[in-house]
Amino acid sequence: MQTGTDRHLFLPKADRSFWRCGDDFGGSLRYLAWGGRNFDTQPVPASRHEGWVCVVIQEGSPELRAASVSHRLTAGTLALIGPDCCFGWNPSGFGTCRILLWLWNGFADPVLAGEARDACRIRMLQGTARKSLRTLHDLCRIEVLGRNPSVGYIEGCRLMFETVIVRDVLGPSPASIPAAEFVHLAENWMAAHLDSREPVARLCDFLNLSQPTLYRGFRDELGIGPLVRFQQLRMEKAKRLIAEDGLTVKEAAFRLGYGHFNDLSRAYRKHFGISPTQDR
Repeated sequence: MQTGTDRHLFLPKADRSFWRCGDDFGGSLRYLAWGGRNFDTQPVPASRHEGWVCVVIQEGSPELRAASVSHRLTAGTLALIGPDCCFGWNPSGFGTCRILLWLWNGFADPVLAGEARDACRIRMLQGTARKSLRTLHDLCRIEVLGRNPSVGYIEGCRLMFETVIVRDVLGPSPASIPAAEFVHLAENWMAAHLDSREPVARLCDFLNLSQPTLYRGFRDELGIGPLVRFQQLRMEKAKRLIAEDGLTVKEAAFRLGYGHFNDLSRAYRKHFGISPTQDR
């Protein structure tokens, strides 16, 4: 009889989608699983595993039990489970879910290698990390199901996997990055893209932040919104182009992304109190 202290891999039904390495496979990937699972009809007893388990929930709301604590997981959630953490899947009443799962026998990255082996990390993935892990799982799956899977190829996938986990899972979430840091990055981006027609939307994409988080950071650090700061930088650049570099208002307006030079003239007068031609 299995107990929570045994190391055991409970395989799903034979017609479910999974791969388990043979004795002749020398890579660090020991098990790969994907597709639909119904833990109401086939719950998984709690057990430790011969390696690190990483599972990403694609659809559904399964209930993970790790270190005697139950966690309701939702789509986009990742769980990284150490080899000495006893875990399983409880019946939840939510029916079928869809998962991506890896079992690695070890990691090379010192940050991952230093993680507590009896811990379970649960994190909601950002869009970029979720996409990266899905792509990496596809690469692993296609390779191991091929006729002659390459250990070297799988090890390359593991290195990329470790990079995503260290950067996007174990690292700080975007919301926890200090406002001073992302405001500094935002100002650098603004200075390089003063011709942008949608600077706030493009900045949120660049920094992977929501608009409320971006506005809150700017107000906390500078006392103004990002659009106001963008306009300040734009006007400072316009002044240099016209008053110092000798460009015409039309030339400066084109360089700064204005649809018409009159738009620049109005903004310039509002900001500096004089027209650009007077400033020249």
